[in-house]
Amino acid sequence: MAEEYKALIGGEWVGSTTGETMDVVNPATGDVVAKVAKCGTAEVDRAVQAARKAGPGWASKTVAERSKVLLNLSRIIMEHHEELAKLETLEHGSPIRKTMNFDVPLCAEQFEYFAGIARAMTGETLPVGPWCTSMTVREPLGVVALITPWNFPALMVVWKLGAALVTGNTCVVKPPSIAPLTTLKLVELAMEAGVPAGVVNVVTGPGETVGEALVSHPDVAKVGFTGDTATGKRIMSIASANVKQVGLELGGKNAFVVLPDADVDSAAEGAVWAAFFNSGQVCAAASRFYIHESIYDEFAEKMVALAVTLRVGDPRKMETVIGPLAYKEHRDKVEWYIESGRKSGAKLLLGGQRPDTDETRKGFFVAPTIFGDCRNDMEVMREEIFGPVAGLARFKTEEEAIGLVNDTPYGLSASLWTKDVRKGLALAGRINAGTVWINEHLIIFCDTPWGGCKQSGWGKDLSKMVLDEYTMTKHIYIDLTGERVKPWYGLLK
Repeated sequence: MAEEYKALIGGEWVGSTTGETMDVVNPATGDVVAKVAKCGTAEVDRAVQAARKAGPGWASKTVAERSKVLLNLSRIIMEHHEELAKLETLEHGSPIRKTMNFDVPLCAEQFEYFAGIARAMTGETLPVGPWCTSMTVREPLGVVALITPWNFPALMVVWKLGAALVTGNTCVVKPPSIAPLTTLKLVELAMEAGVPAGVVNVVTGPGETVGEALVSHPDVAKVGFTGDTATGKRIMSIASANVKQVGLELGGKNAFVVLPDADVDSAAEGAVWAAFFNSGQVCAAASRFYIHESIYDEFAEKMVALAVTLRVGDPRKMETVIGPLAYKEHRDKVEWYIESGRKSGAKLLLGGQRPDTDETRKGFFVAPTIFGDCRNDMEVMREEIFGPVAGLARFKTEEEAIGLVNDTPYGLSASLWTKDVRKGLALAGRINAGTVWINEHLIIFCDTPWGGCKQSGWGKDLSKMVLDEYTMTKHIYIDLTGERVKPWYGLLK
């Protein structure tokens, strides 16, 4: 029988007022593995009020006190390393080699990082004049709503939660409906680490009810959202009614450019990583590959040869590299894009079908797929597929390549592959994206800012810049003259 999970409100585990639940399905098998509370607007309001009540006490703690809680949480996460990894593999389908070696250790590392950078939160003294002291201070925003995606269920909530907590905010988290279990476990560990009741609340439920209620709630000061661009636009629209702060980390259609002087072997290795890590379910995954015509055939051959060796199968096995897609409807959507690529005239170089093995038949698997000779007007080159699908195209000149890269409504990331670093830097400056890698793709560190431009959103996660996202800068002016009547009062006489 599937285990039942409840929401967390004010330090207590509670079901929905209606008693309804949602199924959590293992994407590797199609089996229901858990049921979670299907909350609604009543639970959202209770959670927001619990966060609001807990706010003054949490904000009044010193940065050192809040940092110690995060450091404690980092340690406890690693004590539950295997449990968290297995839970994420169960609900999301990420291979255990990834959840054990990447997701869970990074969650611990990032809480540790946020605990450290909090000490960089300083104000300024402004030299207005000798008659006053003018200064700025940082204050928490209040209650923040964190709406997180399903592609990295644990890691994406940590990105936002760590920054929000260490800056003194209280939180209401809406985890992804299809993969909420690791978030619920993380907040259980957060309470064990010393996070007071009400400081973090988790409300599970559909985006159209729970998500919209959070965004529209008058007592929510900010919404931090990672997800698709269409939902981001909807959040902006709803939040505008209360002039609410919104941080948006949205979709991408990321380019991978291989210049004629590039190390083709290195670029091909990087391409397979960039396209197929996490089954391509990464906002920064490379899906548009622009290869100089002089090396196109060599590159395509080497990329295909590397991709065909990737083991697709049971994500519980350490040797598995490619797991299933996160849910059935998403698998069907990715397959629709593959069929679109075929119909539009792209040349299928690899994949394009469901793997047919004992380990994959019941799950939502799609084999790594590579199309060649693509045009920029094809759907596979224009729309975010969010799956293991790569499109390759040729270019003749650097000018043409930059034009192709920027011919997109998105602006999250891109990469350039060249042995001439000076050329790489010059071309990087002409690409409209929040991150441009040179001779690398899809590598993100705690210390580096993450966020895009255009329809990939605005605002930053990670790095010291995230402190600006979760605090308000307040200006304070102190008169030093002691005079009852100031000279400028004369302007009214």
